[in-house]
Amino acid sequence: MPRIPFAEGFKGEDELPRTWRLLKNCWRNGQGNIIPRPGISTLSTTGKVARGNFVWNGSMYQVVSTDLIKVTDKSTGAFSVIGTIEGAEAVEVDVGFNHAVIVVSGGKLYTLSKADTLTDISSNPNIVPSVDVTHIKDRFVYIPADGTPAFFSDVGAAGTVQVDSFFDAGELPDSNKASINIKDTLYIFGSDSIQPFRDTGASPVPYRGVQGARIPAGYLGGLLEYEDTALFIGRKKGQSLGIFALAQGGATRISNTRIDLILQKYTVGQLAETVASRFIWNGYDIATFSIGEDSFGFFGGEWFLLDTLFGGTLRAWGGGYITQFENEYFTAFEDKIGKLDKVNKDYGERISRCMETAFEQEDNKKFSVQSLEVGVSQGYNSSIGSMALQTSRDGVLWGPPVYRNLGEVGKYTDRLEWNPPGGLGNFQGYVGIRLYTTEDINFTADHMQANFR
Repeated sequence: MPRIPFAEGFKGEDELPRTWRLLKNCWRNGQGNIIPRPGISTLSTTGKVARGNFVWNGSMYQVVSTDLIKVTDKSTGAFSVIGTIEGAEAVEVDVGFNHAVIVVSGGKLYTLSKADTLTDISSNPNIVPSVDVTHIKDRFVYIPADGTPAFFSDVGAAGTVQVDSFFDAGELPDSNKASINIKDTLYIFGSDSIQPFRDTGASPVPYRGVQGARIPAGYLGGLLEYEDTALFIGRKKGQSLGIFALAQGGATRISNTRIDLILQKYTVGQLAETVASRFIWNGYDIATFSIGEDSFGFFGGEWFLLDTLFGGTLRAWGGGYITQFENEYFTAFEDKIGKLDKVNKDYGERISRCMETAFEQEDNKKFSVQSLEVGVSQGYNSSIGSMALQTSRDGVLWGPPVYRNLGEVGKYTDRLEWNPPGGLGNFQGYVGIRLYTTEDINFTADHMQANFR
């Protein structure tokens, strides 16, 4: 029987449904296999709303509502309250040798010492409300909320800023929005461009823009360090929204049409609130973005959708703010503290795994599908569960689901087949194939094949 390729992530052209492909809550691993994303185990609840998650001085901290908490037991999620972080906005955090700095977007700034002393530095001389902070060579660089020139702290003193410690791009300065440290190069993201800076050691301002290295791409949100570069939502002058990766001397668009259509649903203000995270699962380095009710991931140049069935309703997935701590990944989402885990649920809620692909016949010839087999993981499920198959003649309207059970524990040689009397239907040049499940079963797969006539 001929093999049918798995979907190449989430892709396709607008209003051309035969080009649409979908992977949801799973990805292709670059070797022809489908890998399911991890679920999330609940550790504890805080009764508060998550605003950020970070690791500092060998411990994990979260900002929830107006509390800064320290997770004292990573197995149970037990925590203690360290102090108060005013506001309701998300926080940006970076850590140095002596302090962690917590910036409330447009609000107050705080330092956290190794002794867990939380200090409000907002009223210190020359410090202004900011939206981002980056640690580089024992200084902290701050991005003001009003987009004016960045400023930096003294060496080893996060809360001390001199009157002449402000700087900006030397060429075509624009409104500053965010910053990041990539291999000891400071990148400041503006509304129209990105400027790299190097620490020259000069006084009073050590940072000098790298001449001729300005990148003509404006920043909107979702800044994330990823595989020795940075990903972000932005746009080049005169072009549409997209997700870009910093490249040598420029920014490369990595989003596709279907991702760009999601971005276009949101306002500039909403895009600025994008939560971007990263986790590595079984060696796969995954970037994620959550905006409003939409979430999606990126791996190996391909995109896939993310969601969770909260109370039976599909919503943005519950990853929230993710941080790595002692070789595990922990989440802060709404009122929950969780951990990425090899489970098929998020906080006890179901996960919808789905793949939509297609087979197309040359010259639009008629054909019939007699049977379909999917090489899914068998024999590892702790409970009996099923997977549904639907077919489509146009990629828009789908037929009724046909369910098949997967093998129980130990039944490694079981096969997942759809082979009903009379076959699966007759088609004209194209058949859309959808496989999905919301049950507690593995969605790992290594092949799909069909019998055509």
